[in-house]
Amino acid sequence: MLSPSAWAILRLLGWMFFPDMMARTAVRMYHKCRLRVIPIISPTTVLRPPPQPGSPAFIFQRRLAFAVVVLGYLVWTTIQAYATATPSLYHLLNVPFDADEATMKTAFRNFAKYNHPDKTGSKGEALFITVRDAFDALKHPVKRFAYDRFGADALIWQGVDTPRDYVMRGLMTSSGFYISTSFFLVLYAVFGAGGVGAYVSFV
Repeated sequence: MLSPSAWAILRLLGWMFFPDMMARTAVRMYHKCRLRVIPIISPTTVLRPPPQPGSPAFIFQRRLAFAVVVLGYLVWTTIQAYATATPSLYHLLNVPFDADEATMKTAFRNFAKYNHPDKTGSKGEALFITVRDAFDALKHPVKRFAYDRFGADALIWQGVDTPRDYVMRGLMTSSGFYISTSFFLVLYAVFGAGGVGAYVSFV
């Protein structure tokens, strides 16, 4: 299984080449369909030939196709991320993000009153354990600090006890992504078709 940094690099490479390739394909398919379908629907329509490469119409169509491909991919990834996202610990406890310890304690007691395994049996045990673990993490100030900044992964980090430790560990964990991304962006700017302007655009 690939690490998060490897996935980030693959996504970056995909963003460098995939949208442009899909935009070219979409424009070609559009003109093929237009030349085949419109004569069937309206035989008297006079069709204009596809624009010549480099012409303003050609550039406009490529840019429009590129924008549609990127927008479609962004919408798809947003929906996918929303559908597969795990609920936050605050959502599990049904408290706001700025809830104090007393509010969280009350929320957990209300939850346990109706969802304790003694009342729900084994079928509700997994949910109760999940919510209990969420409460235990959020009532601990340092763990809550880490969770708010680095997500659920920070709760399983070993050998970190203070906010400073969590910040250092978080920076070290994410630095691989930023270093590798910057490296590939520089390579693309130097050897890619866009030149240095491509790197500035990415930044």
